[in-house]
Amino acid sequence: MVFFLERKNSYNDKHKERLGLIHIYTGEGKGKTTASMGLALRALGNNFKVLIVQFFKFGTGEKNVFSKLNHVDFLQFNVNSEIFMHYTESLREKNKKKFLEFLKKVEEKINNNYYDFIIFDEIVYAFHMNFISEEDLKNFILKKPKNTELILTGRDYPKSILEIADYITEMKKIKHPFDNKITARKGVEY
Repeated sequence: MVFFLERKNSYNDKHKERLGLIHIYTGEGKGKTTASMGLALRALGNNFKVLIVQFFKFGTGEKNVFSKLNHVDFLQFNVNSEIFMHYTESLREKNKKKFLEFLKKVEEKINNNYYDFIIFDEIVYAFHMNFISEEDLKNFILKKPKNTELILTGRDYPKSILEIADYITEMKKIKHPFDNKITARKGVEY
């Protein structure tokens, strides 16, 4: 399991010392990633440093923007949309290995940099795909640097993860174009 080094706070700013809570944006509705990206913009606008890690996503519009900005690092792990296909056991093991290698890169990034905000967009899918156990996911979250705000997005978090969160916001679907067979649209859903 990955462990993060305790970061040395090189800032004396009183606002940065008040950071360190865990947020979860969850639910069946649209807006989990959108909310986390809005929080990233707010943080950047207040001179905080941000790391955005998207799991099981690629080609997102937000990556195109955030990758051009200062004080933000952006990483993506994808398996070419295979998450939506039926996995064979060999494909699952292959992608689990890729995921664990990617997680090590994330760990190195966090240990070698100072971040005020970290966003793990859709990390819960790693748990649902059996790439990481519930206990390891919880430990991974709890090992975050002390004064770093951690934002998690995704559906169906285990109870043990919900219990350690400071914020939980549920996006509730009332109506969605998917119900009328309208698939994800560029600029809206990705």
